[in-house]
Order: sequence, then C-alpha cells, then structure tokens
Amino acid sequence: MNLEQCASVSQGVFLSRVQTLPSSDSVTLSLFTLKEMNQWLSSEPDTTTEDPQVVHVPMDRVASLPIAREGLVLISLTGQRAIALQKVHSGKLIPSNFAIIETSESLNPDYLEWFINEHPDCKRQLKVATQGSIVSSLSIQMLRTLEMILPPLKDQLKVGSVHRLLHRKNRLIQERMVLEQQYAKHILTGYIKEEMK
Repeated sequence: MNLEQCASVSQGVFLSRVQTLPSSDSVTLSLFTLKEMNQWLSSEPDTTTEDPQVVHVPMDRVASLPIAREGLVLISLTGQRAIALQKVHSGKLIPSNFAIIETSESLNPDYLEWFINEHPDCKRQLKVATQGSIVSSLSIQMLRTLEMILPPLKDQLKVGSVHRLLHRKNRLIQERMVLEQQYAKHILTGYIKEEMK
C-alpha cells in the first residue's frame, strides 16, 4: 500500500509568497522550524531559551495557510525525519521544507512517525529516493508513493505508544543526568568555598 492511499501529502508554504511587513492588516505567526523538530525528536533535554522565529502574513490569507495541529505528521524534506505533531506544536506556520501528512482513520500518526524514522524498509526507500542528487531532498511525489506496511490499527496504536513512551523515558533519563551533574557541581563548588574560609 502506498502512503497516498491512507493519507494526504502536501508541502508547507513558501514563505516568500506569503510573508509581509508588520501592519494592521497582518498577523504574526510562529514558525515551525527544523531546529524545533530535531529538539523534539532528540533524547537530549531542551535547554534553549531562544525566542521563537516569527513571520508576518496578510490577515486575509491565514485561513488558507498550513498551520500545525495535533495529529498531523511532518517530514523534513532534507533530513528525512518525521514528527507526529502534539498539542504543543499547534498554531505554528509550516514552511516549505516540510511535507505535511494528514492521515486517514486507518493510519495512526505515532505509528507513521515510528515507521519513517525507524523501520529498515522505509529507511531503505528514503535512501534510494535521494541517491545521486547533490542535495539529498525528498519530493512530495516520492512520499506519496512510499510503500507502507500497514498492520491493523490496534497494532499501530501499540507500536506508536511504545515508541512515544521510549522516547519520553530516554528524555527523562537524560534530564536526570543533567540535573545530577548540576547538583554535583553545586555541592563541589560549595565544598571548595567552605575549605577556602
């Protein structure tokens, strides 16, 4: 079964076509970025405090723009990684370096994230699709014809849930290690200060 048989695949918006200057007729939208995607997929804790990247778009065009919402799956066209969007991502503008996948009821978003990021058959397909090009970029058409392994929905839910829980566990382990290191550093610094008195 091809991906287009169980999902619709489109591309994010080209910012140069919609971006405008700040005015009373424009709306400010946060941008979903590759950096945000990589931080979400990483098991490393997020320690950045940067302001979100924003763009201004005409108010009358907002309804037609691809805006992130829970349940969508995004694929980086250059990084070939997928993310099943969560509530925290909602409301952000999706730029053209992402493919947007809206799954049907027969395809679970968390399963699709796992399949694209982890399944050997999918990794092989993506590798073949980008061979020979100077910039290894996926095409929307290639994604539509991506061959899927589609088990029953209850099995997809199990795989997706285990994948999500393992990611959460790894992130919590990493956060714990960072906190332990900070605590040890604080204790040792305090010890040295006491010894110097």
